[in-house]
Amino acid sequence: MNAPHVVVIGGGLSGLMAAHRLRAIGVGVTLLEASGRPGGQMRTRQQGEWTIEAGGAAMPAATGVVDDLLRLAGLEDSRRIPLSDARRRRFLVHDGRPVAVPTTTSEMVASPLLSIPGRLRLLKEPFVARGEPDPEESVLSFATRRFGAEMAARFIDPVVSAVSGGDPATLLASQALPHLVALERRAGSILKGRMRAARRARQEGRRSDPQPPWSCAGGMEEVPRALAEMLGASMRLEEPVTSLRRTSSGWSVESATGRRFEGDGVLLALPAIALRSLELPGEGGDALHALSAMPHASVATVSLGFHRDQVAHPLDGHGVLTSMADRSPLRSVVFASSLLPDRAPSGHVLLTATVGGVHHPDLVTRGDADLIALVTELLAGLLDISGSPVLSAVDRWPEALPQAVAGHGAAIGQVAAFEGTMPSVSCCGAWRDGLTFADAMRGGVAAAERLAERLGAWHAPAAEAS
Repeated sequence: MNAPHVVVIGGGLSGLMAAHRLRAIGVGVTLLEASGRPGGQMRTRQQGEWTIEAGGAAMPAATGVVDDLLRLAGLEDSRRIPLSDARRRRFLVHDGRPVAVPTTTSEMVASPLLSIPGRLRLLKEPFVARGEPDPEESVLSFATRRFGAEMAARFIDPVVSAVSGGDPATLLASQALPHLVALERRAGSILKGRMRAARRARQEGRRSDPQPPWSCAGGMEEVPRALAEMLGASMRLEEPVTSLRRTSSGWSVESATGRRFEGDGVLLALPAIALRSLELPGEGGDALHALSAMPHASVATVSLGFHRDQVAHPLDGHGVLTSMADRSPLRSVVFASSLLPDRAPSGHVLLTATVGGVHHPDLVTRGDADLIALVTELLAGLLDISGSPVLSAVDRWPEALPQAVAGHGAAIGQVAAFEGTMPSVSCCGAWRDGLTFADAMRGGVAAAERLAERLGAWHAPAAEAS
C-alpha cells in the first residue's frame, strides 16, 4: 500500500512544522505558500550591522517532538544563541514610568506596583474558592476573581494585551490563559498548583530553571528558512490556493497560478482571514468561512536604534509592557540589544516597540514617518531618550492577531465538527492554537498527527489517544 500524500496549505511556522511532522511519520507532503517567503510573521531585517526582528525576538526552549523536528531541520544547539540573563527582568508601566516586576519577597514589599491591600489580596488567592467552569469568562473577570483587581489590572492585563493586542475585558480566559484556568480546575488555586508543580519537579529531579529562549545568528527568520530548505521541492512558494475540491481519490487543490495539486488529505495551516476567499466544500466550508469574520487586532512594530548615550534608562531587562487599561497606543517595547548584544553595532542600542491593538486599529495605516515620530516621542518620555534615532524600521501586521472573544469556543467546535465529517482534513492556526511561536509549533504538530491517524498512517500512543 502506498503511503498517503497530504497537501499542506500555508507556509507559516505551523504549516512548516506540520509538513515536517507528516514527513517524519512517513506521509508524503506538498506545502503551498501564497507569498514569496516562508515563515509568516517570523521575519528578520538585516540593515548593515543591525539585526531587526519584525515579528518576535526569540524562540522558546522546545522539548519532545517539536525539538526533534527543529534538529532534523539542522537547527542544532550550535546554531541557537541563548538570550542573555537580561531576559529575566521585565518592566511594567506604572504612573508613566517603567517599574521592574518584583521577583523576590523583598522586591514585592518595596514595589509600587501593588498597594498593601493589593498584596494582601494576592496572598488570599489559595483560599479563594474554585469557580464554576465558564468557557465564556473573560481574562479580566478570571484574574480579578483569583488575584484581585489590582493584580489583574497591573500584571495580568499588560501580559495578555501585549501578546494579543486585545482587551482583557473581552478576551476569553480559557483561550488567553489556558494554563492558569487548568491550574484552577486541577488544584483549586493558581499558587497552590504552581507550588505543587515545583515540588514534583524537585522530587523527579527535573530542572526548575528551564532552558532559555533562543535565536539564531542571522535572526529568527533562520528557523523557517531551515525548515523550508529541508522540504526542498516539496515546498512551493507563490502558490496562492483558491479552491479545494473533493475527488474520487481524495482532494484537488487549485492555485491562482492555474496549477492543481492532488492529495489524499489536506491540512489547512492558514490565518482565519485567509479563509475569506478560499472556496471550500459543503457545510464545513461555511464553518471555516465564518472564522474569517472573527475580530482581529492590527499592530505595527517600530524598531529604533540609538547611540547608547542617548538613552538614560539602563535597559537592564527584556523590555516594558503597558496595560490596555491605560489606552496607550504602545503595547510593548523589547530591549533587543540587551537580549542579544550583536543585534546592534557597538556603542548603540536597539529597541523594538509594538503599537496598535483593538483600541487603536488605525495606527497600522499611518505612514512610516508618522509611526516613527509617534514611537520616538513615546519612548523618549518612558526611557529618557534624547535626540532622534540613528536607525528606524517599520513593519505592519494588519489583522494579524485573532481575538478569542465570546462565541469563540462555539466557532472552534464547528470546525472540529467539520473535521469529523471530513476526516481527511485537518486545521491549525493562531485562531485555534494560540498566538505565540510555541503555540504555532505545537498546533502544527498536533494537526499533522490528527490527520496522519485519520489517514491510517500513524497511531497516537495510548497515553495520548484520549
